[in-house]
Amino acid sequence: MTKTALLLIGHGTDDPDGLAEYHQLASLVQERLDCSVQPCFLELADPPIGQALDECARAGYRRIIALPLLLGAAGHQKNDIPVALQQARLRWPDVTIHYGAPLGVQYALLKALADRLHEAEAAVPPVPRAETALALIGRGSSDPDSNADVARMARLLWEGRGYAHVMYGFYSITTPRVPETIKACVALGARRIIVIPYLLFSGRILQRIRSQVNDARSRYPDHDFVVTEHLGLHEGVIAAIQQRFQEATEGYAAVNCDVCKYRRLFPGYTADFGRPQTSDHEHGLRGETANNGMKTILPPRYRGGRPVSAAPMSAAPLVFDETGQVAWDRIWGGDDPSNPFCELALAGGPPHRGTLLEPVDPETIRVDPEGYARVIAELRRALTMVTDLPVTTDVAPGWIGLICESEEMAIWLLRAIIVENVSVRREDRTLLLPAGPQFRLDGEIKNVVTAVAKTYHYWKEHIQR
Repeated sequence: MTKTALLLIGHGTDDPDGLAEYHQLASLVQERLDCSVQPCFLELADPPIGQALDECARAGYRRIIALPLLLGAAGHQKNDIPVALQQARLRWPDVTIHYGAPLGVQYALLKALADRLHEAEAAVPPVPRAETALALIGRGSSDPDSNADVARMARLLWEGRGYAHVMYGFYSITTPRVPETIKACVALGARRIIVIPYLLFSGRILQRIRSQVNDARSRYPDHDFVVTEHLGLHEGVIAAIQQRFQEATEGYAAVNCDVCKYRRLFPGYTADFGRPQTSDHEHGLRGETANNGMKTILPPRYRGGRPVSAAPMSAAPLVFDETGQVAWDRIWGGDDPSNPFCELALAGGPPHRGTLLEPVDPETIRVDPEGYARVIAELRRALTMVTDLPVTTDVAPGWIGLICESEEMAIWLLRAIIVENVSVRREDRTLLLPAGPQFRLDGEIKNVVTAVAKTYHYWKEHIQR
Protein backbone atom coordinates (compact mmCIF):
# COMPACT_ATOMS: atom_id res chain seq x y z
CA MET A 1 0.00 0.00 0.00
CA THR A 2 1.27 3.49 -0.87
CA LYS A 3 2.31 5.40 2.24
CA THR A 4 0.22 8.56 2.57
CA ALA A 5 0.92 11.68 4.61
CA LEU A 6 -1.22 14.75 5.23
CA LEU A 7 0.60 18.06 4.79
CA LEU A 8 -1.44 20.43 6.96
CA ILE A 9 -0.60 23.94 5.73
CA GLY A 10 -1.32 26.69 8.24
CA HIS A 11 -0.91 30.39 7.64
CA GLY A 12 1.55 30.75 10.49
CA THR A 13 1.81 33.05 13.50
CA ASP A 14 4.40 34.33 15.93
CA ASP A 15 1.87 34.15 18.77
CA PRO A 16 2.81 31.22 21.06
CA ASP A 17 -0.80 30.50 22.08
CA GLY A 18 -1.98 30.38 18.46
CA LEU A 19 0.96 28.17 17.49
CA ALA A 20 0.28 25.75 20.36
CA GLU A 21 -3.38 25.58 19.36
CA TYR A 22 -2.43 24.77 15.76
CA HIS A 23 -0.16 21.90 16.82
CA GLN A 24 -2.84 20.56 19.15
CA LEU A 25 -5.30 20.57 16.25
CA ALA A 26 -2.79 18.73 14.05
CA SER A 27 -2.48 16.03 16.73
CA LEU A 28 -6.26 15.66 16.96
CA VAL A 29 -6.52 15.37 13.17
CA GLN A 30 -3.82 12.69 13.12
CA GLU A 31 -5.75 10.68 15.72
CA ARG A 32 -8.99 11.03 13.77
CA LEU A 33 -7.57 10.14 10.34
CA ASP A 34 -5.08 7.54 11.56
CA CYS A 35 -2.65 9.11 9.12
CA SER A 36 0.73 10.79 9.51
CA VAL A 37 0.19 14.57 9.71
CA GLN A 38 3.06 16.91 8.86
CA PRO A 39 2.42 20.47 10.09
CA CYS A 40 3.89 23.37 8.10
CA PHE A 41 3.35 27.08 7.55
CA LEU A 42 3.25 29.72 4.87
CA GLU A 43 5.00 32.32 7.01
CA LEU A 44 6.02 33.38 10.53
CA ALA A 45 6.61 29.81 11.77
CA ASP A 46 8.61 26.74 10.76
CA PRO A 47 8.82 24.46 8.92
CA PRO A 48 8.02 26.09 5.58
CA ILE A 49 5.99 24.11 3.05
CA GLY A 50 8.88 22.91 0.90
CA GLN A 51 10.94 21.68 3.83
CA ALA A 52 8.00 19.80 5.35
CA LEU A 53 7.20 18.14 2.06
CA ASP A 54 10.84 17.13 1.60
CA GLU A 55 10.76 15.49 5.03
CA CYS A 56 7.69 13.49 4.04
CA ALA A 57 9.33 12.34 0.80
CA ARG A 58 12.56 11.36 2.56
CA ALA A 59 10.52 9.40 5.10
CA GLY A 60 9.18 7.23 2.30
CA TYR A 61 5.72 8.73 1.73
CA ARG A 62 4.84 8.43 -1.95
CA ARG A 63 1.45 10.11 -1.74
CA ILE A 64 0.98 13.45 -0.01
CA ILE A 65 -2.34 15.20 0.55
CA ALA A 66 -1.65 18.92 0.84
CA LEU A 67 -4.49 20.73 2.63
CA PRO A 68 -4.59 24.52 3.01
CA LEU A 69 -5.83 25.18 6.54
CA LEU A 70 -7.54 28.36 5.36
CA LEU A 71 -11.16 29.42 5.69
CA GLY A 72 -11.33 31.04 2.25
CA ALA A 73 -9.89 30.78 -1.24
CA ALA A 74 -7.56 33.74 -1.69
CA GLY A 75 -4.00 34.53 -2.77
CA HIS A 76 -2.25 32.09 -0.43
CA GLN A 77 -4.43 29.20 -1.63
CA LYS A 78 -4.41 30.22 -5.31
CA ASN A 79 -0.79 31.31 -5.69
CA ASP A 80 1.68 30.73 -2.88
CA ILE A 81 0.81 27.13 -2.02
CA PRO A 82 0.51 25.86 -5.64
CA VAL A 83 3.91 27.35 -6.46
CA ALA A 84 5.46 25.60 -3.43
CA LEU A 85 3.86 22.29 -4.36
CA GLN A 86 5.02 22.54 -7.96
CA GLN A 87 8.61 23.13 -6.83
CA ALA A 88 8.30 19.99 -4.70
CA ARG A 89 6.92 17.97 -7.63
CA LEU A 90 10.00 18.89 -9.63
CA ARG A 91 12.26 17.72 -6.78
CA TRP A 92 10.29 14.52 -6.15
CA PRO A 93 8.86 13.30 -9.47
CA ASP A 94 8.04 9.88 -7.99
CA VAL A 95 5.83 11.41 -5.26
CA THR A 96 2.16 12.08 -5.99
CA ILE A 97 0.95 15.33 -4.43
CA HIS A 98 -2.80 15.96 -4.24
CA TYR A 99 -3.88 19.51 -3.50
CA GLY A 100 -7.05 19.83 -1.43
CA ALA A 101 -9.54 22.68 -1.27
CA PRO A 102 -9.59 25.26 1.54
CA LEU A 103 -12.07 24.66 4.34
CA GLY A 104 -14.54 27.13 2.83
CA VAL A 105 -18.26 27.13 3.60
CA GLN A 106 -19.11 23.78 5.15
CA TYR A 107 -21.97 22.65 7.37
CA ALA A 108 -19.49 21.41 9.99
CA LEU A 109 -18.01 24.92 10.32
CA LEU A 110 -21.48 26.48 10.37
CA LYS A 111 -22.43 24.21 13.26
CA ALA A 112 -19.18 25.13 15.04
CA LEU A 113 -20.04 28.84 14.75
CA ALA A 114 -23.58 28.16 15.98
CA ASP A 115 -22.22 26.28 19.00
CA ARG A 116 -19.83 29.15 19.83
CA LEU A 117 -22.77 31.54 19.56
CA HIS A 118 -24.99 29.50 21.87
CA GLU A 119 -22.17 29.03 24.40
CA ALA A 120 -21.65 32.79 24.58
CA GLU A 121 -25.38 33.48 24.98
CA ALA A 122 -25.68 30.93 27.76
CA ALA A 123 -22.94 32.69 29.76
CA VAL A 124 -24.69 36.10 29.95
CA PRO A 125 -28.12 37.37 31.09
CA PRO A 126 -30.79 36.72 28.47
CA VAL A 127 -31.82 39.32 25.88
CA PRO A 128 -34.54 38.54 23.33
CA ARG A 129 -33.13 37.45 20.00
CA ALA A 130 -35.50 39.90 18.33
CA GLU A 131 -33.36 42.64 19.93
CA THR A 132 -30.01 41.01 19.09
CA ALA A 133 -27.74 41.52 16.08
CA LEU A 134 -24.96 39.17 15.00
CA ALA A 135 -21.65 40.51 13.66
CA LEU A 136 -19.47 37.87 12.00
CA ILE A 137 -15.90 39.16 11.65
CA GLY A 138 -13.52 37.56 9.14
CA ARG A 139 -9.80 38.09 8.70
CA GLY A 140 -10.23 40.07 5.48
CA SER A 141 -8.75 39.48 2.03
CA SER A 142 -7.97 41.20 -1.26
CA ASP A 143 -9.91 38.43 -3.00
CA PRO A 144 -13.66 39.04 -3.45
CA ASP A 145 -14.30 35.29 -3.60
CA SER A 146 -12.92 34.77 -0.10
CA ASN A 147 -14.71 37.81 1.32
CA ALA A 148 -17.99 36.62 -0.18
CA ASP A 149 -17.66 33.37 1.80
CA VAL A 150 -17.76 35.40 5.02
CA ALA A 151 -20.99 37.06 3.88
CA ARG A 152 -22.45 33.69 2.95
CA MET A 153 -21.54 32.14 6.28
CA ALA A 154 -23.06 35.10 8.12
CA ARG A 155 -26.36 34.65 6.32
CA LEU A 156 -26.40 30.89 6.90
CA LEU A 157 -25.72 31.44 10.59
CA TRP A 158 -28.61 33.93 10.86
CA GLU A 159 -31.22 31.92 8.94
CA GLY A 160 -33.97 30.42 11.10
CA ARG A 161 -32.50 31.44 14.45
CA GLY A 162 -34.69 34.43 15.16
CA TYR A 163 -32.05 37.13 15.56
CA ALA A 164 -33.06 40.63 14.49
CA HIS A 165 -30.14 41.32 12.17
CA VAL A 166 -26.89 39.88 10.88
CA MET A 167 -23.91 41.89 9.66
CA TYR A 168 -20.47 40.85 8.53
CA GLY A 169 -17.17 42.67 8.66
CA PHE A 170 -13.42 42.22 8.50
CA TYR A 171 -10.43 42.81 10.70
CA SER A 172 -8.26 44.29 7.92
CA ILE A 173 -7.53 44.66 4.20
CA THR A 174 -11.13 45.24 3.15
CA THR A 175 -14.28 46.86 4.52
CA PRO A 176 -16.44 47.14 6.51
CA ARG A 177 -14.03 46.97 9.44
CA VAL A 178 -15.02 46.04 12.98
CA PRO A 179 -16.00 49.56 14.17
CA GLU A 180 -18.12 50.15 11.03
CA THR A 181 -19.87 46.81 11.45
CA ILE A 182 -20.70 47.51 15.09
CA LYS A 183 -21.90 51.01 14.19
CA ALA A 184 -24.27 49.52 11.60
CA CYS A 185 -25.69 47.09 14.18
CA VAL A 186 -26.28 49.99 16.58
CA ALA A 187 -27.97 52.03 13.84
CA LEU A 188 -30.36 49.14 13.18
CA GLY A 189 -31.56 49.39 16.76
CA ALA A 190 -30.01 46.25 18.24
CA ARG A 191 -29.96 46.17 22.03
CA ARG A 192 -27.35 43.39 22.12
CA ILE A 193 -24.57 42.86 19.57
CA ILE A 194 -22.83 39.49 19.49
CA VAL A 195 -19.44 39.66 17.77
CA ILE A 196 -18.31 36.32 16.35
CA PRO A 197 -14.62 36.09 15.36
CA TYR A 198 -14.51 33.89 12.26
CA LEU A 199 -10.95 32.73 12.95
CA LEU A 200 -9.40 29.30 13.30
CA PHE A 201 -6.86 30.11 16.01
CA SER A 202 -6.19 32.51 18.83
CA GLY A 203 -3.56 35.17 18.38
CA ARG A 204 -3.02 38.87 17.89
CA ILE A 205 -5.90 39.35 15.47
CA LEU A 206 -8.34 37.85 17.96
CA GLN A 207 -6.91 40.05 20.72
CA ARG A 208 -7.30 43.18 18.59
CA ILE A 209 -10.89 42.32 17.66
CA ARG A 210 -11.70 42.02 21.36
CA SER A 211 -9.96 45.33 21.99
CA GLN A 212 -12.07 47.00 19.33
CA VAL A 213 -15.22 45.60 20.94
CA ASN A 214 -14.08 47.06 24.28
CA ASP A 215 -13.73 50.44 22.57
CA ALA A 216 -17.30 50.05 21.29
CA ARG A 217 -18.51 49.39 24.85
CA SER A 218 -17.20 52.82 25.83
CA ARG A 219 -18.65 54.46 22.74
CA TYR A 220 -22.10 52.86 23.11
CA PRO A 221 -22.67 52.44 26.85
CA ASP A 222 -26.40 51.76 26.42
CA HIS A 223 -25.76 48.65 24.34
CA ASP A 224 -24.73 45.17 25.41
CA PHE A 225 -21.75 43.54 23.69
CA VAL A 226 -20.82 39.86 23.72
CA VAL A 227 -17.78 38.27 22.03
CA THR A 228 -17.86 34.55 21.29
CA GLU A 229 -14.92 32.19 21.20
CA HIS A 230 -13.16 31.60 17.89
CA LEU A 231 -13.47 28.25 16.08
CA GLY A 232 -10.39 26.73 17.73
CA LEU A 233 -10.44 23.02 18.50
CA HIS A 234 -14.15 22.56 17.93
CA GLU A 235 -15.20 19.18 16.58
CA GLY A 236 -16.61 20.94 13.51
CA VAL A 237 -13.14 22.11 12.49
CA ILE A 238 -11.79 18.57 12.65
CA ALA A 239 -14.80 17.31 10.67
CA ALA A 240 -14.24 20.00 8.02
CA ILE A 241 -10.59 18.98 7.64
CA GLN A 242 -11.63 15.34 7.42
CA GLN A 243 -14.08 16.21 4.64
CA ARG A 244 -11.44 18.03 2.58
CA PHE A 245 -8.94 15.21 3.18
CA GLN A 246 -11.41 12.62 1.91
CA GLU A 247 -12.18 14.70 -1.19
CA ALA A 248 -8.51 15.09 -2.05
CA THR A 249 -7.77 11.42 -1.38
CA GLU A 250 -10.60 10.27 -3.64
CA GLY A 251 -9.64 12.72 -6.38
CA TYR A 252 -12.66 15.00 -6.44
CA ALA A 253 -11.39 18.04 -4.55
CA ALA A 254 -12.62 21.17 -6.30
CA VAL A 255 -12.83 24.91 -5.80
CA ASN A 256 -15.23 27.36 -7.40
CA CYS A 257 -13.40 29.15 -10.22
CA ASP A 258 -16.57 30.83 -11.54
CA VAL A 259 -16.02 33.89 -9.35
CA CYS A 260 -12.21 33.88 -9.17
CA LYS A 261 -10.68 37.30 -9.77
CA TYR A 262 -7.88 35.69 -11.79
CA ARG A 263 -10.39 34.17 -14.25
CA ARG A 264 -13.21 36.73 -14.21
CA LEU A 265 -13.06 40.49 -14.57
CA PHE A 266 -14.18 42.27 -11.39
CA PRO A 267 -14.39 46.06 -11.06
CA GLY A 268 -11.48 47.22 -8.95
CA TYR A 269 -9.48 44.03 -9.61
CA THR A 270 -8.60 44.41 -13.30
CA ALA A 271 -4.88 44.13 -12.56
CA ASP A 272 -5.43 40.62 -11.19
CA PHE A 273 -7.38 39.33 -14.19
CA GLY A 274 -5.27 36.70 -15.96
CA ARG A 275 -2.30 37.14 -13.63
CA PRO A 276 -0.03 34.05 -13.60
CA GLN A 277 0.60 32.10 -10.40
CA THR A 278 3.56 33.51 -8.49
CA SER A 279 4.93 33.51 -4.98
CA ASP A 280 7.95 34.83 -3.10
CA HIS A 281 10.57 33.73 -0.60
CA GLU A 282 8.44 34.86 2.34
CA HIS A 283 5.54 32.54 1.48
CA GLY A 284 5.40 29.66 -1.02
CA LEU A 285 9.11 29.78 -1.84
CA ARG A 286 10.22 30.22 1.77
CA GLY A 287 13.26 28.05 2.35
CA GLU A 288 13.83 27.38 -1.37
CA THR A 289 17.27 28.13 -2.80
CA ALA A 290 17.37 30.47 -5.75
CA ASN A 291 18.81 27.93 -8.19
CA ASN A 292 17.04 24.81 -7.00
CA GLY A 293 14.03 25.25 -9.29
CA MET A 294 16.22 25.88 -12.33
CA LYS A 295 18.31 22.76 -11.78
CA THR A 296 15.32 20.47 -11.54
CA ILE A 297 13.94 21.46 -14.95
CA LEU A 298 17.25 20.94 -16.79
CA PRO A 299 18.27 17.74 -18.56
CA PRO A 300 20.64 15.66 -16.36
CA ARG A 301 23.72 16.48 -18.44
CA TYR A 302 23.39 20.17 -17.52
CA ARG A 303 22.76 19.80 -13.78
CA GLY A 304 26.43 19.35 -12.90
CA GLY A 305 27.40 22.82 -14.08
CA ARG A 306 28.39 21.88 -17.64
CA PRO A 307 29.33 25.13 -19.45
CA VAL A 308 27.03 26.15 -22.27
CA SER A 309 26.65 29.11 -24.57
CA ALA A 310 24.96 32.15 -23.06
CA ALA A 311 23.79 33.46 -26.45
CA PRO A 312 20.06 34.17 -26.26
CA MET A 313 17.71 33.01 -28.99
CA SER A 314 16.57 36.60 -29.46
CA ALA A 315 19.84 37.23 -31.30
CA ALA A 316 18.44 35.34 -34.30
CA PRO A 317 16.95 37.81 -36.84
CA LEU A 318 13.48 37.38 -38.29
CA VAL A 319 13.32 35.33 -41.48
CA PHE A 320 10.67 36.12 -44.10
CA ASP A 321 9.17 33.86 -46.75
CA GLU A 322 8.40 34.73 -50.35
CA THR A 323 5.03 36.25 -49.38
CA GLY A 324 6.60 38.62 -46.85
CA GLN A 325 5.37 36.77 -43.77
CA VAL A 326 7.70 35.70 -40.98
CA ALA A 327 8.89 32.12 -41.50
CA TRP A 328 8.87 31.24 -37.82
CA ASP A 329 9.85 27.63 -38.45
CA ARG A 330 13.08 28.68 -40.20
CA ILE A 331 14.49 31.14 -37.63
CA TRP A 332 16.04 28.71 -35.13
CA GLY A 333 17.78 25.37 -35.35
CA GLY A 334 18.27 23.64 -38.65
CA ASP A 335 21.84 23.27 -39.91
CA ASP A 336 23.10 26.55 -38.46
CA PRO A 337 25.67 25.57 -35.79
CA SER A 338 25.77 29.12 -34.42
CA ASN A 339 22.15 28.99 -33.34
CA PRO A 340 21.35 25.63 -31.72
CA PHE A 341 18.35 25.22 -29.46
CA CYS A 342 20.04 23.15 -26.80
CA GLU A 343 22.87 25.45 -25.79
CA LEU A 344 20.72 28.41 -24.84
CA ALA A 345 19.15 30.07 -21.80
CA LEU A 346 17.26 27.04 -20.52
CA ALA A 347 20.59 25.27 -20.04
CA GLY A 348 22.14 27.98 -17.92
CA GLY A 349 22.34 31.18 -19.93
CA PRO A 350 20.28 34.30 -19.39
CA PRO A 351 16.50 34.30 -19.79
CA HIS A 352 15.10 35.28 -23.14
CA ARG A 353 13.67 38.56 -21.82
CA GLY A 354 15.23 40.89 -19.28
CA THR A 355 11.84 41.78 -17.77
CA LEU A 356 8.63 39.81 -17.41
CA LEU A 357 6.22 40.04 -20.36
CA GLU A 358 2.95 40.46 -18.53
CA PRO A 359 -0.68 40.22 -19.72
CA VAL A 360 -2.27 43.44 -20.89
CA ASP A 361 -5.12 45.31 -19.23
CA PRO A 362 -8.41 44.24 -20.86
CA GLU A 363 -9.20 47.91 -21.45
CA THR A 364 -6.38 48.14 -24.04
CA ILE A 365 -8.04 45.31 -25.97
CA ARG A 366 -11.41 47.02 -25.88
CA VAL A 367 -10.07 50.24 -27.43
CA ASP A 368 -8.13 48.48 -30.23
CA PRO A 369 -9.96 45.29 -31.25
CA GLU A 370 -8.52 45.30 -34.78
CA GLY A 371 -4.93 45.45 -33.55
CA TYR A 372 -5.66 42.69 -31.05
CA ALA A 373 -7.17 40.49 -33.79
CA ARG A 374 -4.03 40.93 -35.92
CA VAL A 375 -1.74 39.94 -33.05
CA ILE A 376 -3.87 36.90 -32.20
CA ALA A 377 -3.84 35.76 -35.85
CA GLU A 378 -0.05 36.07 -36.09
CA LEU A 379 0.54 34.30 -32.79
CA ARG A 380 -1.77 31.50 -33.84
CA ARG A 381 0.10 31.06 -37.12
CA ALA A 382 3.51 31.23 -35.44
CA LEU A 383 2.77 28.85 -32.58
CA THR A 384 1.36 26.28 -34.99
CA MET A 385 4.50 26.48 -37.11
CA VAL A 386 6.99 26.03 -34.25
CA THR A 387 5.13 23.36 -32.25
CA ASP A 388 2.59 21.49 -34.41
CA LEU A 389 0.25 21.76 -31.40
CA PRO A 390 -3.39 22.93 -31.61
CA VAL A 391 -3.93 26.60 -30.80
CA THR A 392 -7.16 27.99 -29.35
CA THR A 393 -8.37 31.57 -29.13
CA ASP A 394 -11.49 30.68 -27.15
CA VAL A 395 -9.93 31.83 -23.88
CA ALA A 396 -9.92 34.92 -21.66
CA PRO A 397 -9.13 38.24 -23.38
CA GLY A 398 -5.41 38.96 -23.40
CA TRP A 399 -4.40 35.32 -23.80
CA ILE A 400 -3.97 32.70 -26.51
CA GLY A 401 -4.10 28.97 -25.74
CA LEU A 402 -1.63 26.25 -26.72
CA ILE A 403 -3.08 22.76 -26.20
CA CYS A 404 -0.37 20.35 -25.01
CA GLU A 405 -0.28 16.60 -25.53
CA SER A 406 -0.60 15.87 -21.80
CA GLU A 407 -0.93 17.60 -18.48
CA GLU A 408 2.63 16.54 -17.66
CA MET A 409 3.86 18.32 -20.78
CA ALA A 410 1.85 21.44 -19.94
CA ILE A 411 3.27 21.60 -16.41
CA TRP A 412 6.86 21.25 -17.62
CA LEU A 413 6.47 23.82 -20.39
CA LEU A 414 4.85 26.27 -17.99
CA ARG A 415 7.79 26.11 -15.61
CA ALA A 416 10.30 26.45 -18.44
CA ILE A 417 8.51 29.37 -20.11
CA ILE A 418 8.34 31.31 -16.84
CA VAL A 419 12.13 31.01 -16.62
CA GLU A 420 12.24 32.93 -19.92
CA ASN A 421 10.37 35.87 -18.33
CA VAL A 422 7.19 35.30 -20.33
CA SER A 423 3.92 35.09 -18.42
CA VAL A 424 2.01 31.83 -18.76
CA ARG A 425 -1.00 30.18 -17.12
CA ARG A 426 -2.29 26.63 -17.29
CA GLU A 427 -5.82 25.23 -17.47
CA ASP A 428 -5.55 21.43 -17.60
CA ARG A 429 -3.56 20.71 -20.83
CA THR A 430 -3.87 24.24 -22.20
CA LEU A 431 -1.13 26.82 -21.73
CA LEU A 432 -2.33 30.42 -21.86
CA LEU A 433 0.20 32.87 -23.29
CA PRO A 434 -0.08 36.68 -23.29
CA ALA A 435 -1.36 38.67 -26.26
CA GLY A 436 -2.08 42.38 -26.65
CA PRO A 437 -2.98 44.80 -29.46
CA GLN A 438 0.33 46.65 -29.12
CA PHE A 439 2.52 43.55 -29.38
CA ARG A 440 5.22 44.11 -32.03
CA LEU A 441 6.28 41.51 -34.57
CA ASP A 442 9.98 41.76 -33.65
CA GLY A 443 9.25 42.44 -29.98
CA GLU A 444 6.55 40.86 -27.83
CA ILE A 445 5.25 38.47 -30.51
CA LYS A 446 8.76 37.18 -31.08
CA ASN A 447 9.26 36.92 -27.30
CA VAL A 448 6.28 34.60 -26.93
CA VAL A 449 7.12 32.50 -29.98
CA THR A 450 10.79 32.23 -29.02
CA ALA A 451 10.05 31.00 -25.49
CA VAL A 452 7.54 28.45 -26.77
CA ALA A 453 9.77 27.24 -29.60
CA LYS A 454 12.71 26.69 -27.29
CA THR A 455 10.82 24.95 -24.50
CA TYR A 456 8.78 22.81 -26.90
CA HIS A 457 12.00 21.64 -28.53
CA TYR A 458 13.49 20.85 -25.14
CA TRP A 459 10.48 18.79 -24.19
CA LYS A 460 10.43 16.79 -27.41
CA GLU A 461 14.17 16.23 -27.72
CA HIS A 462 15.27 15.79 -24.11
CA ILE A 463 12.63 15.62 -21.37
CA GLN A 464 10.08 13.41 -23.11
CA ARG A 465 12.78 10.98 -24.19
